[in-house]
Amino acid sequence: MDIKTFLDNIYEYVCCPVCANRFTNPKQLPCLHSFCLHCLQRIQAISGIGDTILCPECRGNFTIPGNGDLNTLPTNFHLNSLLSALPVTESKTSGFKCGNCDKRRQESAYCFTCCSFWCDDCLPLHNRIRAFKEHHTLALKDFGDEDLKNIFKQPIFCPKHEKKELELFCHKCKTAICNSCALIDHEGHAKIALEDAAKEQRLRINRAIESQKRKVQKKLTIIAKLGENCTQVQEDAERVKSEAQELTDNLIAAMERKKDKIFDEVDKKAKQCLERLGDKSQEIEEEMKRDQTAIEKCDKMLKRSTNAQIMQPNEFLDRLFREESEQEDTVDLDDRIVIDFDFKRNEELFNDVHGKQLGFLKIQTISKESTVEGKGMSHGTVGLLAEIVVITRNIMGEQVYHQNNRVTLEIRNHDGQDCSTKPQIHDNKDGSYKISYFAKETGTCQASVKVNGQHVRGSPFKTEFKPRLFKPVFFGKQGSAPGMFNGPLGIAVNDKDEIAVTNSDNHRIQIFVSDGTHLRSFGRKGNQQGQFNWPTGITFYNNNNIVCDTYNHRIQIFDDQGHYLHQFGEKGKLSHQLDLPLGLSINSDDNIIVADSNNKAIKIFTLDGQFLRRICEEGSFIDPVHCIQHDNYFIVSDSGDHCIKVFDKQGKFLYKFGMWGDGDGEFKTPRCLSVDKAGHLLVCDSWNHRVQVFKPNGEFITKFGASGEEKRKFDLPISTAVLSNGRIIVTEVYNHQVQGFE
Repeated sequence: MDIKTFLDNIYEYVCCPVCANRFTNPKQLPCLHSFCLHCLQRIQAISGIGDTILCPECRGNFTIPGNGDLNTLPTNFHLNSLLSALPVTESKTSGFKCGNCDKRRQESAYCFTCCSFWCDDCLPLHNRIRAFKEHHTLALKDFGDEDLKNIFKQPIFCPKHEKKELELFCHKCKTAICNSCALIDHEGHAKIALEDAAKEQRLRINRAIESQKRKVQKKLTIIAKLGENCTQVQEDAERVKSEAQELTDNLIAAMERKKDKIFDEVDKKAKQCLERLGDKSQEIEEEMKRDQTAIEKCDKMLKRSTNAQIMQPNEFLDRLFREESEQEDTVDLDDRIVIDFDFKRNEELFNDVHGKQLGFLKIQTISKESTVEGKGMSHGTVGLLAEIVVITRNIMGEQVYHQNNRVTLEIRNHDGQDCSTKPQIHDNKDGSYKISYFAKETGTCQASVKVNGQHVRGSPFKTEFKPRLFKPVFFGKQGSAPGMFNGPLGIAVNDKDEIAVTNSDNHRIQIFVSDGTHLRSFGRKGNQQGQFNWPTGITFYNNNNIVCDTYNHRIQIFDDQGHYLHQFGEKGKLSHQLDLPLGLSINSDDNIIVADSNNKAIKIFTLDGQFLRRICEEGSFIDPVHCIQHDNYFIVSDSGDHCIKVFDKQGKFLYKFGMWGDGDGEFKTPRCLSVDKAGHLLVCDSWNHRVQVFKPNGEFITKFGASGEEKRKFDLPISTAVLSNGRIIVTEVYNHQVQGFE
């Protein structure tokens, strides 16, 4: 951009983002954003916090030196230079203000020594002063591009001693000073010429730039290698499929299942490997973008900053220099994430499969927890669910058992008494049946399976049942790195048991496996497609992520890898518009239920964003947070009314339960809802710091949690979800974590 064009657009650079007026005494925060001193003082007064301040632009929170004195923040000398040049542009319309008489005139001259403008009446007086004899003045009508540039190169004067140029740099105080400051305030301190200090600083910046460039180049090389590994993984997977196909083509039809099993395993392992490689590539790309951003900032600083500006305290440069002094970039490719594919042919199986019967009747016991009985989490015990898998066909396809046979299952305790419940039989569709039962007692019991009154092979057999308590599982802590949270809110689980968490203050969505291992993240702050401003509610449909982008007043939809698909909604009061949407769920008709909080409504949309209808009439809610459908009922948490409201499928109000309080069945700001495997309603009772469990009719069953930071306690639980194994997972806002209970 040439200098005249820059001056024509100078107002874009000299207006404070807070007051929208021309800067007065611009002060610069550590994030490099600048504001008027009086604007920062007003923000400080409103916040009521004296020693820190929140940046109005990036929302960063910074400590103010000097016990909260905003005057200690560095002055933005660059903005002051721009303000000095304003009269050049203003003189075309409103004239200029004379630095001596303060009158506005169209004709003027500029003194490059005084760094001020003089009208035609005052200029002769200026020229007659003997001390000003060597001053360089020039009429504005005679200005060229170089003269305009020289205005920006005027010396920077000391803020404490007017007309005293900053010429020295104090090593002890890390600031530019004038000669008067050196004698009065910095006596005995180590000082060097400002020009020499700036020269050394520029050399350090250049070294930092070169270091960042080397890091970027190395990351580019690794990304290329990752791409080659992805190709190799795909080629290996295809090769294994080809070898497996060659073997299975020589086997009888019954072996087709084994071939498909091998294919599924190969595809699963290849997918896992590709996902890890993709995540690694994305991680390095993000690091590379940050490095490139650092390079661009440094380039701008070198091109636009004066010596004094470049020696101002700068947190960004300090961090950059620390990174430069640390060990050279250690980013490297971890070959352990690449699976070495190979296929080992089973020669013995190939030779024996035609001559031997490969199938037989087999009993297998699989144990896991089921339902809870007792008084809450600290006293609850868990009965033991056992599953017996009965193989009913041999590998050659001969049927030895079918579903019409009479199957009975008996469990007897050490006294010989029956302690079993009625078994449930499930056809696995693969030639086997699963028989599930609950033991009523703990200890060693004898189990037996009978088909048409006859014991099956391996029956009876002994098994031991042990009571188990809730086992807490935690992941996450406060921060912005992958896997860390700043105010986790919504949570949801997809068909693959992947856990999605909305990280509101970090403006992103994070995906975890069921044990809390971080898989990937997507989103950042903004209002463009794929960006968020305080995401809250989240749900899944066909593994697609559906997210409440609350302060952007919209719903965004992403695929299972976090790629943007489409969106709907805008701020407003109309049916198709939203105002601070919070909770999300999917109803039985595969439509999206949205809790439109500021519009005090529950709205239903199609998956492509078409408005369908509201639940109940206007005025039914004070502050609706979440709505789910369970059976033929819509259940809504109204945090403003401190209760749960229930409606039929047509949206007609039926009843409500709960009121303000901390007793059983009472609430303080209930938030999100879910239904567990037993069909019980889970309610996050946020300000009572607990989760309450109800029957769908509102009858209280139990509760768990209490206020605190220890295990099994909560600090503002907001949302729950249920994994396929029945584990309940809970987001906690102020503990910045997800806590899970088996």
